[in-house]
Amino acid sequence: MSACHRLLAAFALTLAALASPAGQAAEPAASAATATASRLDDILARGVLRVGSTGDYKPFSYRVGTGGFIGLDIALATDLANSLGVKLQVVPTTWAGMMGDLADDRFDLAMGGVSVSLERQRKAWFSIPYLRDGKTPVARCEDAGKYQSLADIDRPDVRLIVNPGGTNERFARAHAKRATLIVHADNVTIFDRIVAGDADVMITDAIEARLQQRLHPRLCAIHPDAPFDFSEKAVLLPRDAALKAYIDQWLHQAIETGAFARANEQWLAYPWGIESLRALIDARLMLATDVAEFKWNHHLPIEDAAREAQVIAALGHQASDLGVPQAWAESFFKAQIEASKIAQNELFQGWDVFKRGQFADAPDLAAVTRPKLDKITELLLHALSENWPLLNDPKRREDVQRAMHPMQADDLSPKAVAEAISPLGR
Repeated sequence: MSACHRLLAAFALTLAALASPAGQAAEPAASAATATASRLDDILARGVLRVGSTGDYKPFSYRVGTGGFIGLDIALATDLANSLGVKLQVVPTTWAGMMGDLADDRFDLAMGGVSVSLERQRKAWFSIPYLRDGKTPVARCEDAGKYQSLADIDRPDVRLIVNPGGTNERFARAHAKRATLIVHADNVTIFDRIVAGDADVMITDAIEARLQQRLHPRLCAIHPDAPFDFSEKAVLLPRDAALKAYIDQWLHQAIETGAFARANEQWLAYPWGIESLRALIDARLMLATDVAEFKWNHHLPIEDAAREAQVIAALGHQASDLGVPQAWAESFFKAQIEASKIAQNELFQGWDVFKRGQFADAPDLAAVTRPKLDKITELLLHALSENWPLLNDPKRREDVQRAMHPMQADDLSPKAVAEAISPLGR
């Protein structure tokens, strides 16, 4: 055990002892270890901090496809794990299942914009709060004047949309009993339903309402500075005095030193929306292994310059039709092809060294892999088009470059990733 771990373990034992009621008789020696053991001790001994997060609540926690999590609370969780000298493991959970998952020991604590509530407090503990918030409406801008008050919303002709299992649903059911409630399970796409006209309004945390009006220009946050109620964000914890004391002190230092304010500002300014572009870049690179296995089996060269030139030119024309400059698009897709070749060459080099035989289950390049690549390419074209105002903004280049790095999958070639993202943020 490192000196840092020994110090933290001693700190945990001291806190546990101080938490005992005054005058209580000492436990028998045989049970002393059990009496002083804490979740903090378990984390240090395990070397891993398990943090539950829903991955559907920007700017706090967002899961990029089937890959990693990003966001303010994920950055905070990373810092917390570093302060403990352990690794971070983010465990997917849901708003409806969060309390049960915590009780079942699926994770050590939950982070991701968790609101403090008395209902949750009855079953678990919270850290000191790190953000003040409250519920406020968000609707299409042309309808914002219709939903200024709860009385405006609490009518049978109002379609009020909510995500299930969290404080939004509980608030809606308590304060808008006459409204037509629409429960939409996917918190990532719920705001698109309002834009599309499938729902009229949503009541959510003011910080999310502000962010969503920036991501969806047709939506307006309604009086976010004067929300309907008061709420706070905090870390959800098991009833463990040592762990709570440590996290409270860690949060206190982050708040007082300004580290939290800097992180909050950074993630509010994050170019949300571009994460889909990075996820597609990764997804395309993941198929390099299937391409390489087929070429290895059939003794085909990795490079096909004539075909690559035709593909790049065609994609440049398609991108131009979608509002992306042809030359820039050609540069982008050339980088994607070069990145795939880098990954394939690295695989070939390893297989050569180990005298690898044929791959029995390699998917057919023409019938299986290329249709997958074509589908990803189509999605990439639209993602480039949707994000072009951001990609073309010189003031946001550093934000774009930063956004390209947190999501790298462990099994992707760093050199290939670097090539694939090289045109972005220039």
